[in-house]
Amino acid sequence: MTSPDPAHARVVKADDTFELYDLRVEVICPQNEKILCGAKDGDYFVLEGEMLKLPPGQGISIYTLSTYSTVLSQVRI
Repeated sequence: MTSPDPAHARVVKADDTFELYDLRVEVICPQNEKILCGAKDGDYFVLEGEMLKLPPGQGISIYTLSTYSTVLSQVRI
């Protein structure tokens, strides 16, 4: 999982608003290793605002997604 630029990871303004950054999460598998969740090396999804977007024809395991959901919401603000 790649994270946003640390200098811009959290911008909170005086009026309690914040900026939300888009985030791309990509599967990177070490050579000769097996991925057990059904993903393939290079698979990815993008969070744009509150929307999770997948490329056409690609899926994601709900178990994998549930593992990352809390982490992703914290990384983006």
